[in-house]
Amino acid sequence: MERDRTINRREFIKQLGACSSGIVVGGYLLDSALFSPEKARAGIIRANVFVAKNGSPADNVAKVINMRFAGIENFIGRDDVVVINPNGQWGYQGGSNCACCMGLIDLILNRPGGFDGEIIFTECTQFRTTGYWTASAAELVRNGPYNFNDMITYYHDRGHTRVSGVRLWRNQDQPEQWPVVTGPQQGQGWVRPEWRSPTSNCLFYLAYPVIRSPYSNRLIDLKNGVYDNGYEGQPDLKFIKMPNLNNHGYSAQQDYAGITSAIKSFLGITELENAYSGPYNDGHRHLHTYGDPCHGTNRAYAAGEGAGAWMNHCRKPDIVLTTAEWVGWGSRTGSDATQARTVGLCDDPATLDYYMSKYVLWPCYLPQQYFNPDYDVANNRTRQTINGCLGMGYGTADESEIAAYVYDFNDPKTFRFDIDRMIKRFRDGQATQQDVLDLIEQYNEGQ
Repeated sequence: MERDRTINRREFIKQLGACSSGIVVGGYLLDSALFSPEKARAGIIRANVFVAKNGSPADNVAKVINMRFAGIENFIGRDDVVVINPNGQWGYQGGSNCACCMGLIDLILNRPGGFDGEIIFTECTQFRTTGYWTASAAELVRNGPYNFNDMITYYHDRGHTRVSGVRLWRNQDQPEQWPVVTGPQQGQGWVRPEWRSPTSNCLFYLAYPVIRSPYSNRLIDLKNGVYDNGYEGQPDLKFIKMPNLNNHGYSAQQDYAGITSAIKSFLGITELENAYSGPYNDGHRHLHTYGDPCHGTNRAYAAGEGAGAWMNHCRKPDIVLTTAEWVGWGSRTGSDATQARTVGLCDDPATLDYYMSKYVLWPCYLPQQYFNPDYDVANNRTRQTINGCLGMGYGTADESEIAAYVYDFNDPKTFRFDIDRMIKRFRDGQATQQDVLDLIEQYNEGQ
């Protein structure tokens, strides 16, 4: 239908006020089709989850970034140092989907306005000779196209030397390269803050790395930022966690950990001295607490609590982006997996694990009700891990407090925040009245 393009600009903006000044929580114009406007007005919405599905891995990643930030340039600065922490412990779908990881790296490299910073792709694995860093042949079938080492080589071969791969090693594996340090003034190594659990009274080291960049030779202090003879004048540090979504057990059974995804992925950015269930040599516990008798019977809760404590003592990720191109509902490595073609993004790991477990993993195999974190909460290992993280102040597992934005490439829709952003572009002189009206019509047609 032809519209009047000559409407007075001031009157047009005034008319848009009713649309664009509605329910705003945490910077988002909320979509009443997804949750209660009454709850939003009352300030009950505490977490936003952005999901894209049925696109390519790269398209899904780009979509959730755009939904969250309205463009990668509004998240990553031109000179930023970006640390990406994937799952690399296992091959097959046990590793973070490589095509999704490349989608994020490409998005940053092609940032509007340019990118002169650097990207460090890094993880510490428990197993030293296996996993997705060196995966080959069948291990790549559900999660390729490359293993992580070959992915970094791919970028270097194309001149992108600012993309580095740093495989973290424990002090006991490479003491000369990864000594225990108090900070970047002593070079690369592990910093070991001490923390005592308020629920188990166990004494922890919440170790985090100081990484020397292979590209710039600067030291990346994951807690305090980029260091080069001091922190002053250095670029901003962005920390992105990028786990995959799987059942931690086998044969679709719940084991001691439940699902393995965002919260449990903190084991891949810390140091795990000795056996996975054992302490440091001096008796301090580490984050792999599921098998540690120090915590009694509530070990899943202790693991989530430890991940939350690590964020408190080191750094909360700027975003958590869960890849679910393939979801191992049977296990992390078996063929009992579903190609879910999904990516989820949230600002906190606990809320994201809640949503992705209930609405992405569980539908892949409905007979296993323990994939639903609201089922039998007292005995649900996934929920207990989530609850431990919640206990440290992160996220929510109350569905009435979560706003979920789900974009399906097979059934595209417009969200209210799309309208809000288009109105802002109009006010900035970057869009026309007709652009705004067309988008509002698309939104109304989709309701």
